[in-house]
Amino acid sequence: MIVPFDQYQRYKHASELIDAVRESNSTYSILEVGANEHKNLERFLPNDKITYLDIVVPDKFKGDSAYIQGDATEMPLANEQFDFIISLDVFEHIPQSKRISFLDELRRVSRFGFILAAPFNTEGVSESENRANTYFKTLYGYEYPWLEEHVTNGLPDKDVVSEYFKSKDWNHYNFSHGSLEIWEKMTKLHFLAAGREALYDFRFTIDEYYNNHIYSSDYNGSCYRNFFFVTKPNKSEMIEQVARLITQREKYEIGQSRIDELNSLERDINNLSSFQLINTEINHKNNKLEEKKSELERLELKIKESSAQLELEDKNLQLQQKNGEIVGYIQLVENLTRINEDLQSQINEMAKIHGELEVDNEILNQNMLQLDICVTEQLEYIHKLEHVSQELRLKNRMKKVVPKKIRIYLKRNKAIFQALKKNPALAKKTIREIRKNGFRAANNKIHSKMTSTEATSSYKEENFNYLNVEQIKSEIAELAYKPLVSIVMPVYNVDPIWLKLAIKSVEEQIYESWELCIVDDCSTSEHTRSFLRKIDNPKIILKMLETNQGISGATNEAVSLANGEYIALLDNDDEITKDAIFEVVKAINESDADILYSDEDKIDTEGNRKYPFHKPDWSPDLLRSQMYIGHFLVFKKTLFNSIGGFRKEFDGSQDYDLMLRLSEIAKRIHHIPKVLYSWRELETSTALNPHSKPYAHHAGLKALNEHLIRVFGEGNAHADESEYLFVFDSRYNVGSNKASIIIPTKDHIELLEACVTSILEKTDYDNYEIIIINNNSIEEKTFKWFDSQRDNPKIKIVDANYDFNWSKLNNHGIREATGDVFVFLNNDTQVISKDWLLRLLEKAIRSDVGTVGGLLLYEDNTIQHAGVVIGLGGWADHIFKGMQPNHYGSPFVSPMLTRNVIASTGACLAISKNTINKIGMFNEDFIICGSDVEISLRAIQNGLYNIYDPYVVLCHLESKSRDSYIPPIDFEMSQLHYGPYLKKGDPYFNKNLDLNSLKPMLRQGD
Repeated sequence: MIVPFDQYQRYKHASELIDAVRESNSTYSILEVGANEHKNLERFLPNDKITYLDIVVPDKFKGDSAYIQGDATEMPLANEQFDFIISLDVFEHIPQSKRISFLDELRRVSRFGFILAAPFNTEGVSESENRANTYFKTLYGYEYPWLEEHVTNGLPDKDVVSEYFKSKDWNHYNFSHGSLEIWEKMTKLHFLAAGREALYDFRFTIDEYYNNHIYSSDYNGSCYRNFFFVTKPNKSEMIEQVARLITQREKYEIGQSRIDELNSLERDINNLSSFQLINTEINHKNNKLEEKKSELERLELKIKESSAQLELEDKNLQLQQKNGEIVGYIQLVENLTRINEDLQSQINEMAKIHGELEVDNEILNQNMLQLDICVTEQLEYIHKLEHVSQELRLKNRMKKVVPKKIRIYLKRNKAIFQALKKNPALAKKTIREIRKNGFRAANNKIHSKMTSTEATSSYKEENFNYLNVEQIKSEIAELAYKPLVSIVMPVYNVDPIWLKLAIKSVEEQIYESWELCIVDDCSTSEHTRSFLRKIDNPKIILKMLETNQGISGATNEAVSLANGEYIALLDNDDEITKDAIFEVVKAINESDADILYSDEDKIDTEGNRKYPFHKPDWSPDLLRSQMYIGHFLVFKKTLFNSIGGFRKEFDGSQDYDLMLRLSEIAKRIHHIPKVLYSWRELETSTALNPHSKPYAHHAGLKALNEHLIRVFGEGNAHADESEYLFVFDSRYNVGSNKASIIIPTKDHIELLEACVTSILEKTDYDNYEIIIINNNSIEEKTFKWFDSQRDNPKIKIVDANYDFNWSKLNNHGIREATGDVFVFLNNDTQVISKDWLLRLLEKAIRSDVGTVGGLLLYEDNTIQHAGVVIGLGGWADHIFKGMQPNHYGSPFVSPMLTRNVIASTGACLAISKNTINKIGMFNEDFIICGSDVEISLRAIQNGLYNIYDPYVVLCHLESKSRDSYIPPIDFEMSQLHYGPYLKKGDPYFNKNLDLNSLKPMLRQGD
């Protein structure tokens, strides 16, 4: 919600103070004194019972039981009638003679205490108000009434109020907020926009910026407003709780970058104001022009008196028009001649290209022959090696003689050669890929395809002949909510074979409350149009467009036909399972979701289903990497209409653009972990050929960049292309934030030195410090190296001479750190990617982010860490461990995509200071392992997202500096904190995947 900054200062504090002293989930009765014409308090404290008292009740609230009319100095209320009373910027408007009575009434009517906020006569307040009042008078010709009333009544004396509370033995805590400089700036901006609707939206933008980025640090220097939190004598603990909250806040200062941005916004609104004044002047000039126009009309009447002359002029005009038409015809003939010449040139060029294609085809055939010979030779060579090793019984000895890299190469590529030999079509694609993108890209694609094929080899679609239809119908009968679901299908020149199967899959739905809205986008294929005209089903609504509108326009037309509360998207050549709509409606009843999506698979032209994609639950950072939502996508029609539907300029990635915009306003997004949709593999479809629609990739990037601007603001985030098609790299502005890299260590100086050297030599972000936590080192060479680093301003060495406790050591580092983001790093890691630190920082500083981890590789370049999954291996482990860092799409998300995870390893983990202040430090009840996962879970419980970034790449020589012993307490603590997720599953994994395999594999049943 956007609230003017000065109201936000008051009401946000009131809600934070109440929440700070709230006992468990207690609901309080609260009276606000002087609420006037708004009900802001209930927006900030929605779960409490709010009542309002004012000396005059606004007409629109007369009859509202929540409003009481009365004098705040003589309230018509019983003693202790409300738990708390809140008075915000009312005290200064009460005459001085009645102020003590007002304070007495606040105390009498409150059960626990009250909050008093107002501008007092502290240093600089009167002067700042006078300047603001003068500014208002200069703009509008009269003084601002409320500020003028401050002068009439006199601002209250803070010391007098404080002494009065002391004399009555009332517990109280006083603090000030709202820098005078910023208050005056913001107030003047509000005055500037007053009465000018054209400036309202931008004024709201400035308010929102202050509320989100400045408010929580605006406690230093001379402040405009003072707050008193006052309690009864038996509630002194509440004072302590409030003091802790405010004392922590007062430690932080507003960063210069925040002030610079606010100044920039101030300049912008001043420019807009000037522009509006210029428009006013233009309107004045236009009025003058209208007067001149009237004069001209009078002159024209005089001219008409010379009728003979006018007739002559008319004849001349007609002659000129005829001449113009003749010239136009001549130009048309010339243009047609040029077009004919261009067409002939294009025909010649096509003939030339045709000839080149024939040559390329011949070269391709020759390459195929050479590849076949090469494959045969490789297989024969491998066979000979195996034969010789068996004969001489030297196979084990050969492993010592033949270098490991060669053995790995032979083993890995034998499978590739065999696959190419068995599949000529794959061989042709491989040659094309090599020629287009190089051998490495082709090699990665083959490995990815083989990985997906191996991981999903046991996949079989559910056999619906054995589906208990009667059981599903019984469940449908028990559903409390049975909405009509409108399935929308745009059609364009699709083969009737696939269209028939798509429609059949809808007609076979077990859940019967559906309709199918088909819009033909002016297909040029008579086969398609003829098939559509023959459809005879009262639940199918058909519309044939007379002009082609593109897929976005056609889908919008289909939605306009829909009568259902929910809209489901179905492509004209795909299929849904018989229980698809049932599963969706069942999930709606359970979750009341705005948006729902399911798992999916692919279906070939023979009807074979393969390559299932089992998705995680809602993962916003994964969506900012790839349109992983895909199919089956269902959403509320009201939500769709509220954002204006599909946008034509994003055709090709219209679903991606729509999902990004829907996600910005949806209250709940629900994932159904079941394959409900099959994506048809056709040469014209990206299901089989991602390169079939290259324009879609660029449209997707454009949609994502617009989303990032809407969510994070102009200049704060952007997206780049990656090396993979339809995969994007979202980046965020890091500002001037400092990183504190915390490295616990004990001896093993060769590891620590390599780690620190890699940071110093490879990191391309310079604003960082390295804090080495020395935990009981004893070796002389360790201390020699420490001594050699004493003069390096980036390195700080801190002794921690107590028993090893990973959590305690890192908490020690936090207390020594001066950075805005803490990066916890093992001493057996080495930096690979230069921008690793920048990427960790830019995500960690986001206000919605808890922890950030990266891609850690073993020395053999296989994956050591690409995100943690709870339940993997019984407790928690690293998914993708031991696999090649390749991009693939089945049966789970690729390890090369940025995504949300439940946790990341503490071997490389970034957490901002703001997040630590919000969720707390590492749990020191854990000794060796588990607290990295536990703090990530705590972040999730506080509404934050944890992120894995595959572009943050380090080498990890896992646990070379410590043994593998894990104390029993770590298992006990893990059971305590992981327990709920062990039962219900990791939301960022998928229940259809095997928890006994570090490589994503299909689950084989219980």
